[in-house]
Amino acid sequence: MAQIQTFRAIRPNQFYADQLVFTAPQVESVSGDYTKAGALAPLKILLETGARQKPETPEGQARAYQDIKETLHDLLEKDQLWQEQTPGIYVYELVHKTYRQTGIWALTSLEDYAKGAIRIHELTFADSVRRLKNYRENTGLEGSPILLSYPPDITINRIIAETKSNNPAETLGNEHGLHRLWKIKDEGVQQQLIAAFTRVPTVYLADGHHRIESSARLAAEQRLKGQPVYNSLSSLYMASDQLRILEYDRVVIPLQQVDKIWLFEQLALNFDIKPSKQPVQPREAHCIGLYFNKKWYSLYAKPHTYIHKGAADNLDAAILQELVLAPVFGIGDPKIDPRLKCAGGEKAMEEIEAIIESHPGAIAFTICPLTVEQLIAVADADEILPPKSTWIVPKIPYGLLLHSHLDY
Repeated sequence: MAQIQTFRAIRPNQFYADQLVFTAPQVESVSGDYTKAGALAPLKILLETGARQKPETPEGQARAYQDIKETLHDLLEKDQLWQEQTPGIYVYELVHKTYRQTGIWALTSLEDYAKGAIRIHELTFADSVRRLKNYRENTGLEGSPILLSYPPDITINRIIAETKSNNPAETLGNEHGLHRLWKIKDEGVQQQLIAAFTRVPTVYLADGHHRIESSARLAAEQRLKGQPVYNSLSSLYMASDQLRILEYDRVVIPLQQVDKIWLFEQLALNFDIKPSKQPVQPREAHCIGLYFNKKWYSLYAKPHTYIHKGAADNLDAAILQELVLAPVFGIGDPKIDPRLKCAGGEKAMEEIEAIIESHPGAIAFTICPLTVEQLIAVADADEILPPKSTWIVPKIPYGLLLHSHLDY
């Protein structure tokens, strides 16, 4: 089951929204160059970037958090941001050139996570959890939602369809895509939706493992200290048939030139190697693309590499890590090794080309994207995906809907 809640969102004034909100996280704002005279910086920079400055010192962090609070207060005072007067639940839709994705944006009770009602598939790293917990404790802000998935539900689908049909959307976007929002204001409909989610059998955390873990830890600390508890988290719920998982490829930058004969001898132990005249972006399991010395190859994993393995170990990301990256290149921890770069999403191949241009000796490996069914199988088996296994969309723009646990 899922315990969802209404919330009073903080939203960009539509007159300023094209400056305040990124259409693609960390890439660009709708209006383009925010350095122009009189232009506002995007909310992600105004309300988050300052807290990430290094070196990290207590004094610097305290100053950054105070600046963030003052900036948010100033944006509200100047009506550049608006605080909704009534709580709601939102229907969110991403309109891409070739597809649409629709979901429900609400708050999630952290009790669901504490009780194990939300199934996870990734490990978290202590330092990332610490930094996010500090940010949440000191600002009370959530700039974008975690992404949760669930089996399609007829009642939820009906409410989404009726909301879109009966209400005008607020739209923000450009040639990269459109972001649409419909607010569900009717308390009766809100209660129908809340009840429908309590009947959902299983909820899966698709994106946001560090955010939910840091939020749960902060809530536990606040409860022990007798402080007000931030016991909810901004969340986008998207049915499993709405999720999209894109490729997440790897590029190795060797410290010295790699001999082709030696490399192919190592690979031949576990793969059948076939040359390709075109760049290889696999669309079938157990096929891995290889770019080496200006040529592309397809690596077909031999059956012994994946038969009789668990849901996570059977994935191509795990096969690549265990049979190539670790034994051949000595990359034992892909999370921290500077020789390994990852490129994900629709622009993965462009990023690979850019890395190769900067590092001519680089070796690229492309992987077939996971399916939603594979991700769910890993979570149901209580297993953990290898690092950088999934590039899940949508990526929600920071500041499209803000949630604050503090009064500004």
